[in-house]
Amino acid sequence: MSVLQPALELSGVEYSYRQNAALRGVTLQVSPGEVVAVTGASGCGKSTLLHCAAGILSPDAGTVRVAGQDLAALPEDQRARLRRTKVGIVLQFGQLVPDLPLIDNVALPLLLDGHERGEAHESALDWLKQVGVADEADAVPAELSGGQTQRAAVARALITGPSVVLADEPTGSLDSKAGQELLEVLLRASRYRGSALVMVTHDNLIAASADREIRLRDGVIQHEVAL
Repeated sequence: MSVLQPALELSGVEYSYRQNAALRGVTLQVSPGEVVAVTGASGCGKSTLLHCAAGILSPDAGTVRVAGQDLAALPEDQRARLRRTKVGIVLQFGQLVPDLPLIDNVALPLLLDGHERGEAHESALDWLKQVGVADEADAVPAELSGGQTQRAAVARALITGPSVVLADEPTGSLDSKAGQELLEVLLRASRYRGSALVMVTHDNLIAASADREIRLRDGVIQHEVAL
């Protein structure tokens, strides 16, 4: 019987900001289709863990593997393509391109990967419908609320069908009803497509929706619980 390769694997990951250690030897495996909530007090290393997993930050020590590939072992162009196609990232404040309408923001990963514009826009519009902002497809981020841009950021993260989705407080700018709807989109996409979903959150309801909760304290995993 074959064993599924982890979609995401961190082994002994350490990271410091100057003399301040943010991660102290974190080891974590996330299987395809598994949903993991990362919790803990502010400043415990949650966002740093997410940024290392995404390849945005390079660990001082340890390894990060996405779909079996060691990020540090790849040349920069291959690492960038892996992030673009295999990793969907939802940062805390959306981080959309300010001058692009939502449809282009969401289509951007496909366009950068060489997809034809019409095909990329069709897929982007479908995802904008799924997250409930298709009516704003032609609007630029400055014309929209934080909640609307966060929905578009989720659509952009999911459009490539990534192996791993990393979300930093994905519903933080939404009211409870809209947050629950967006959470359901993330969970449905993860389980239907078999993507590993890792969510940093302070929200107990979001944490309760996960398969497993990882609690960080001072840059180490304090405990983990199957839910």
